[in-house]
Amino acid sequence: MDAILSAEAKPPLLRAGLQPGIAAGEDEWTSAAELELISILQSKAFRGSPRSAAFLRFVVEETLAGRQDLLKERTVGIVVLGKPAGYDTGADSGVRVRANEVRKRLAAYYDTAAPRAGIRIELPPGTYSARFVPMAAPAGAVVAAGAVAPVPSLPPMRLWQLAAPSLFALFLVLIAIRGDVESNDSFSRFWNHALAGRTEISIVVDGDGPASISPAMADAAMPFESLATVFQIPVHIATADRQTPASHSCIIRISTQQRPAEPALLQVNGAALYRGQNGAALWLWADTAEKLRSATQTLASRSGFPEIP
Repeated sequence: MDAILSAEAKPPLLRAGLQPGIAAGEDEWTSAAELELISILQSKAFRGSPRSAAFLRFVVEETLAGRQDLLKERTVGIVVLGKPAGYDTGADSGVRVRANEVRKRLAAYYDTAAPRAGIRIELPPGTYSARFVPMAAPAGAVVAAGAVAPVPSLPPMRLWQLAAPSLFALFLVLIAIRGDVESNDSFSRFWNHALAGRTEISIVVDGDGPASISPAMADAAMPFESLATVFQIPVHIATADRQTPASHSCIIRISTQQRPAEPALLQVNGAALYRGQNGAALWLWADTAEKLRSATQTLASRSGFPEIP
């Protein structure tokens, strides 16, 4: 197989460790599904909904990892939507509503774009595991949920076949915007200082009851999860009452309830950013969760990132 990228040139939305497998020629169908996922998550249909993007990425990657049997409503609710472990799935339809939203966004994406990696990603009704449909297959042929090997009637896919001009252009764009922490832009200077050698990021949010995060606050915190792919370190979201400070963790406190008394470092989209207190590296406050989400989207992106003193 002809590899088209070096092992070091890893686009930011690929899972850690995937690119060396592409370069080595391992598991082409898994790689094709990952490349299709990148294209979908970068599209207009998903850029405006961080939670739908997180939902799709989670179910696709868990399916590719062979853990589709564990993709139950409760699991998705806890991991993606921040539900408490014992929540009532019968009374809370959040996961089902979000799954329908993801299906609508996938349909909207494929209404305007053809699969770029030769595989169409679907989320069939009644399941939370992804299905991969090879577009070159005869009518009705699919790769079942969880399966990533080609159907017998299809020849093995080669990466040079996937590298159509549009896909190659996507690679170039992704490489150009990848989170290179050594660059000298304001985004990198700010986050390098905030992280200061820390090996993980903890997002601490207001609780909505014991160890529970409200949907609005989960949405507000979700943009910060993109920092995991930028800096290649884990990002965790937890409620304030479950905070466990650690010397290796950069703590970011976001709140609509508690506001530091000292002057704000910066105003961001209606929210105020403070130097951290009580062990937090950063403190972000606003009077509504919507303003917090707008601010976190700005702080987690190079595009439009403010120059901070």
